[in-house]
Amino acid sequence: MRRISMDGASMGARGLWLSLAWLSASAALGCGRREALPASQDPGAERPAQPAQLAPPAQPEEPAAPLQESRVERDGLSIAFALRPLDRGQQGGGTGPGAAPAAAVAGSDVVAEFTITDASTGAPVRGLTPLGWMSRRAGADGAAAASFSGGAPAASLASGAVDAAPDEAACRGKIQSFMAGLLSVRPEVDMNAYLLWTLNQDNSLSAINPQVALARTQLRSVVSLAGRGVSFVMHPDRESLYVTLRGGQGLAVVDTRRGLVRTNVPVGQDPSRVVVAPDGRTVWVGNDGDGTVSVIDARSTDVLRTLPVGPGHHEIAFTGGGRAAWITSQQGESVAVVDGETLEPLGEIAVGEGVVSIAASDEAGVVHAANAARGEVVILDVARRAVAGRVALKPGLGALQFDPRGRFSFALNPSANEVAVLDGATGAVAHTLTGLAAPDAVTFTGAFAYIRNRGAARVSLVDRSALGGPATPPLVDIAVGQGPPLAAAAPPGPAALATPIAPLPEGNGALVASPADKALYVYVEGMMAPIGTLPSYGREPRSILVEDRSLKEVRPGVYATTVRLGEGGLYDVELLLDRPRTGVCLEATVAPARCAPGDGEADASGCGGDPVKDIAIAPLFEPDQRLAAGEPATLRFRATAGEGGPPLDALDAEDIEVMVVRFPAGYRFRGAPRAEGDGTFSVAFTPPAPGQYRFLAAVPGRGAPVGALPFVPLRVSARGAGAQRGGAR
Repeated sequence: MRRISMDGASMGARGLWLSLAWLSASAALGCGRREALPASQDPGAERPAQPAQLAPPAQPEEPAAPLQESRVERDGLSIAFALRPLDRGQQGGGTGPGAAPAAAVAGSDVVAEFTITDASTGAPVRGLTPLGWMSRRAGADGAAAASFSGGAPAASLASGAVDAAPDEAACRGKIQSFMAGLLSVRPEVDMNAYLLWTLNQDNSLSAINPQVALARTQLRSVVSLAGRGVSFVMHPDRESLYVTLRGGQGLAVVDTRRGLVRTNVPVGQDPSRVVVAPDGRTVWVGNDGDGTVSVIDARSTDVLRTLPVGPGHHEIAFTGGGRAAWITSQQGESVAVVDGETLEPLGEIAVGEGVVSIAASDEAGVVHAANAARGEVVILDVARRAVAGRVALKPGLGALQFDPRGRFSFALNPSANEVAVLDGATGAVAHTLTGLAAPDAVTFTGAFAYIRNRGAARVSLVDRSALGGPATPPLVDIAVGQGPPLAAAAPPGPAALATPIAPLPEGNGALVASPADKALYVYVEGMMAPIGTLPSYGREPRSILVEDRSLKEVRPGVYATTVRLGEGGLYDVELLLDRPRTGVCLEATVAPARCAPGDGEADASGCGGDPVKDIAIAPLFEPDQRLAAGEPATLRFRATAGEGGPPLDALDAEDIEVMVVRFPAGYRFRGAPRAEGDGTFSVAFTPPAPGQYRFLAAVPGRGAPVGALPFVPLRVSARGAGAQRGGAR
């Protein structure tokens, strides 16, 4: 086996987050005139009929009323920009006569939305790949204050309190600066961003923003789970993460926009593998402890059916775009085939005991199942639902996966330190990759296959274009980190459940989780080594997923994403289009928040603002409560109608947000409280380390955002240091 070493080279100056090829568009960049755009709502797409036993898939709803809008016309296009609340009930303003208008508030999460139509016909312009930013205009404080106190930004502009809108040259220059990725010129809001989600060795998920300025923490949030996570998967709509949990805690459904657990779904015993059906309608969970698979409605999180499939660990693959699910049972003799729509069994295929992984290719019309004990790959014919052949390899097989084209499957063998590459069309072994160190996971980009070596601090790359040739392609070894993954604590469940490598959204590299180094490494293809390192903040990242938060076409001609706003003030909104290559600048106004900029909600009770008059949060745990690091605690509190008022029985748990922050900065936990009746709520919280923490509750729908209500201090001691247990009284 030939090997090419690429260790010890320089990093280079290649841009990581945005392609500099876009700079060729600079000649076409410019700004258009701004006009007020009346508030309007675009109709959502018509919902198709669905089978009766399943809820229809989530469809884009009609957008909530805009917080504000602006518009420009340029090069035959009409471009409107709007900031909208995440939900209809969170617009922040009243709806009756004389009610204050809704406002985009500093520090809040909103939907940024561009509507692009033909200026002459009004037809939506589809299939674009826009890039967008928001940059705070110099001297914008005065304009923001005037706007939200009944004045107008124009008055501030006339008095010189705020800079004028950028002209065409200035707009072009700002977009070029953002495209170049200069640290000295960064937008307050980047609509081309993505988040990294890591499943950690402890009971937590981390959301890391790799694109924030160096002076700010990259840790966006930490989600505390009710049990240790085993595997996780993201829904195609990017709004939910599904995490299987140990300890009888079922399946956690995580809201990615708010960074909190939406609900825990009871499933079978010892859930491990979780997958989302290709159409996004259902979530499938393999329950290793009782020989079943739970099928869950992705929208309602109801358990639609519990399928008995056989004992042992389960893996799941789909064919026909989700029309059939193929389910293995490691201690069973058969592969079960289930109708993906009716959830009725279609049959069983005898393959022999010991199958540990499965992969499907619609292109080849086959399913491959790896038998670890026998050291063979069983080839199943999709159309006939029968065994089409068996490929003898070596015992000790682990993960098995087809490349994105469905042409080749990679059968990893950590025991034999090799990977067999099988041709999906013929079933023959096309190549055998040797000299690896316990390969246990594979991920693909357009050009390469990335193989993790669990026994060495390196990732091996295989040129996918060479797989069709007669010669075995060489391995390209990239040194990643200092310690091999096996030096970290052993993960729960089968090692094949880990997904430690994730492709970059640009498709030209990958992110690699190193649990031994407690870090994430960024590699761009063509480099000699990783070009950057992201900290995991003391946690061991076992699996990693990328949540692409760039602008997507959510409806014809409508491109949107979720963003977190910066400080209050007047903003320029920069947009770069690819067809035609056009740059325009719009504007938006962000209202000041009650809290101070940055992490103000952790600096003082109520963020320096007056207490909310019509609602109060009364903790049912002692102030300065001492907790133990690593041990779960239940924090109870009561919501009342003002200080000393009656309980707010009409308040739902969904109306309340809970945050625990480590003071002065760092760890953040967001949790969904549980209603206990009589206006009492509780939230489960496991502090990760000793230190000082602050408990904050918020009711945004009642005018009490995070930081508006007084915090409660918490002290966390080292485990076994005599900390008080519990937290309720």
